[in-house]
This record gives sequence, structure tokens and C-alpha cells, in this order.
Amino acid sequence: MNRLLACTILTLGLAACGGQEAEPVARTEPAVVAPEATPATPADAAPAAAPAATAAAASDGETVDDVTSSVSAIAAAVAAATPAVSTPLPARWVAGQHFAPLPTAQPVSVSPGTVEVAEVFWYGCGHCFALEPRIEAWEKNGKPDYVQVVRIPVVWNEVTREDARLFYTLEALGRLADLNLAVFREIHVNHNPLTIVAGNRVNPGATEKRTREFLLANGVSAEDFGKTYRSFGVESKIRQAENLSRRYMADHTPMVVVQGKYVTDVSMAGGIEPFLELVGALAAQERGTR
Repeated sequence: MNRLLACTILTLGLAACGGQEAEPVARTEPAVVAPEATPATPADAAPAAAPAATAAAASDGETVDDVTSSVSAIAAAVAAATPAVSTPLPARWVAGQHFAPLPTAQPVSVSPGTVEVAEVFWYGCGHCFALEPRIEAWEKNGKPDYVQVVRIPVVWNEVTREDARLFYTLEALGRLADLNLAVFREIHVNHNPLTIVAGNRVNPGATEKRTREFLLANGVSAEDFGKTYRSFGVESKIRQAENLSRRYMADHTPMVVVQGKYVTDVSMAGGIEPFLELVGALAAQERGTR
């Protein structure tokens, strides 16, 4: 875990935002340093006895189409019940160097047969801002179908808590797809921190006002904002994120946790492209293990 706890500047300029740098005084700084799968059941395995079965069925009043449909349904059920086979991790990826197993595997939120890739991030982290477009592109066009990406805003202190509130407000409003990157740009490009700090403490009223103005300018109604921003559902999600931040031992951002078992980041993997390859390889290893 020593490599995990160190935030090394990458050749591509993407390092980690350390938890200690998430204090309110750092909030306004944009650049925060911190074997092949087993084939499915052959389609022609069941139909070997199909002619005799078809004739018998037809003599009892069933049509050939009825029998064919029945055979297809059985074949589909067998295929669905056949577990996916994991792919061994390539030797180039070394535990303790490129990724770190968590001491205790954590539960995941995805369905059986799906592998969870959890991105732990902070809106105030410049490196998270740089990485997010690549994660989104991989999610849309590069990841395997059995991978599900989930995002977990880290909760370390008052500042990160309010940023997490904004994230879960967007999620509840169904606006993450179009406003997640917009929040990053507002903070790091427009230099408009949406969490307001005064006297080394978060000002909740000013933060809510600034956030409300931003969301209303981006098409969220005042009524929807009022019903959501401090709702029970959002508060519950914030508590869950704080719990996950501890369980994942999230001492920096950005980082990724694969299937609740393995932690890695761009620095450990050796660059963005190797990082995405490693995440995919870890996911392939975990496929079919649940």
C-alpha cells in the first residue's frame, strides 16, 4: 500500500489529490497535487435430436415453429445459466506495484454477473477534472458490457461533503450525464468554487445560494432544487459515500476500486492508457466470480 499512499506526478501530468490537501484553504486551487472465456453452449448441441422431436410433436398437433421456439428457449436458458469464466490477470500487472488489494473485500452495488468499477473523486481535484473525460469516454465506448462504472464522491471534511451534496443532487435530478463535467469546468476553468469557504469554514447558506444559481442557469427548476438539495435521499447518499471513503481507505483522488477488491490509480499504472488497460484486466479477472 506504500505506493498507494504516495501521489507521484505522472508524465501526463495526472497525479493524485491527497486527502490532506482537501482542506478548505486548498479549495480554490485548480491544480491540487495529490484463458479466453469458455464459449457459450454451442447452438447446434441441442438440435441434434430435433428432427425426431419435431415429428413427434407435429403428430400431437404442434407445429414445427412451436417446437423450434421451445428448443430455442431451452438453449437460451442454458446459456444464461452458464457462468462467465474469469480471465487470468496478465503477468505484466503486479500486485503491490500497479494495484493494491484491499485488506478486506467490500460489498458492491451491481448485480451478479456484472463487475463494479468505482471511481472515487472530488470536484475540487484538478487531476480528477483531467481524468474524468477519459473515464466517460471509456465508459461509453471502451469498457466491456459486463462492467458498470459507478462514481463515489470522496467525503473527508466539510468541503468535500458539500461537493458530494452537489453530486448527489445532480444524480437525484437525473442531470449527471450533462452536468457532471460542467461542474468541474465551473470550478477549474471558470474559477468559480461552488462550495464557499469563509473563515476557514464552509458557509452553508452561501454555498447553497451559489449552487442554486449554477443549477438554475443550467435548466434545473427552483422547485426541483428546493426539494432535492437537502433531501433525505441526498443526505443518505452522503453518509454512504463517507462510509465508503473509509472502507476504501481513500487517502487521495482520483482512484478506482474494482469489484470492491482492488485499488489503483493513474500513477500506479504508469499513465492513463495503462491505467484503463489495467482496470479492464482486473474486471476481466473478476468476471464470473460472484
